[in-house]
Amino acid sequence: MSGEQAVRQSKRGGDWNGNPPAWSREPFEPGNRAAMRHGVYLQNFSDDERAEIEAIADSLRAAAPLYSPAFEPTIRMTAARVWRWRRAYAYLSERGEDASRALLRDLNVLERSLQRDLADLGVNPRSASELGVNLARLAAASGEDEPDFDWNALDPGERRTLSALLAKGSADA
Repeated sequence: MSGEQAVRQSKRGGDWNGNPPAWSREPFEPGNRAAMRHGVYLQNFSDDERAEIEAIADSLRAAAPLYSPAFEPTIRMTAARVWRWRRAYAYLSERGEDASRALLRDLNVLERSLQRDLADLGVNPRSASELGVNLARLAAASGEDEPDFDWNALDPGERRTLSALLAKGSADA
C-alpha cells in the first residue's frame, strides 16, 4: 500500500484492513428515510404512501363531473400533489410557519398547480359550472329527435373545436 493510500484509508476511519471503526453505525438500508423532514419532495413513494395517493385519486374520480381514461394522468398527478400538500401542512402545523421559508414558497407554487389541476378536471365551482353550461347547451342543441350527446366520445381536438363554436354561438346570441 502506498503512502497516499494509507493516508486516505486512515482518514476514512477503521483499521488498515478496511474494516469500519468500532464506533460506526450500520450502513443505511435501501429506502431509509432517516433524513426526511416532511416528505414534500419525495420522489419514490412507499406502498403505504402509494395507497394514500390512490385513495385521493379515487376521491377525485368520484368528484369529477365527467370521467374518461384520458383523464388518468391528470388525476394521478393531482392526487400526488394533494398528498404533498397535506404533508406540507402537517409539517407546518407541527413546527410553525417559521420552520421553512423554502417550503412555504414551494407550497405556494404547489397550491397554484392544484388550482389549475382541479379546474382542468372540472372539480372547482367555476370550472364545474362552465362545464355544466356547455353540456346544457349541447343537450339543447342536439334536439329531442337526435341521440344523446356523448362528450366522452370526442377527442381533445374535437372538444376544443366544439367549445370554440359554442363560445362563438353564445357571443352571437
